[in-house]
Amino acid sequence: MENVRIMKPPCSGSSIFNFKKYFSVILMAIVDAQYKFVAVDLGAFGRTNDFRVFKNTCMGKSLYSGNFGIPEPRSLPGTSNPALPFVLVVDEALQRHTRTAFAFGNTGLNYPKRVFNYRLTCARRIVECAFCILVAKWRIFTRPIQLQIEAVDDDIKACVVLHNYVLTQEPLLLDSLPVAATVDTVQIGSRSTTTVNRIRDQFAGYFISSTGSVPWQDEHI
Repeated sequence: MENVRIMKPPCSGSSIFNFKKYFSVILMAIVDAQYKFVAVDLGAFGRTNDFRVFKNTCMGKSLYSGNFGIPEPRSLPGTSNPALPFVLVVDEALQRHTRTAFAFGNTGLNYPKRVFNYRLTCARRIVECAFCILVAKWRIFTRPIQLQIEAVDDDIKACVVLHNYVLTQEPLLLDSLPVAATVDTVQIGSRSTTTVNRIRDQFAGYFISSTGSVPWQDEHI
């Protein structure tokens, strides 16, 4: 989720003025391991709370209702363990859900939890890099977009499409760091929270197993 800087629209009031003290619209996106955007949602004003933005977008509504088209749960690679859901790596501002991955808190971290947090950080770096590549390639994002508010969304969408096209023609060399997929979570009472924590614990156990571990992870925790 990123704030895209725009020029102040006439008579816009404070709804587009975000906490970073500039006018913006929010670009919400899901990114794959190749730095490509697989889904975007635009149009929310910069002042809006992150969770409220996601919850009210078509992306969020589809995810929470189970209509987003995410593949069915399956066993983790190289195992015959019970199936786990595909999840999205999300911002901490979003609430918990069985389709999202989020880090363990900073206190009381044992070895599996530290490894999980590291692997999650590696996954989130892919998302952050995708936005950096978008800005570096399409310089319109380096300054406030000077368009009518009605045209801003179309301009951003065009840049996203071109971004994906360029990466299709000229793929980047991917890092050797691991990438995990995760989804935003919605806390729906203690029963749901228990399920979310159980899923996260199973991922953590997989990341320290002989099948799911990577040789360099112990150097970074």
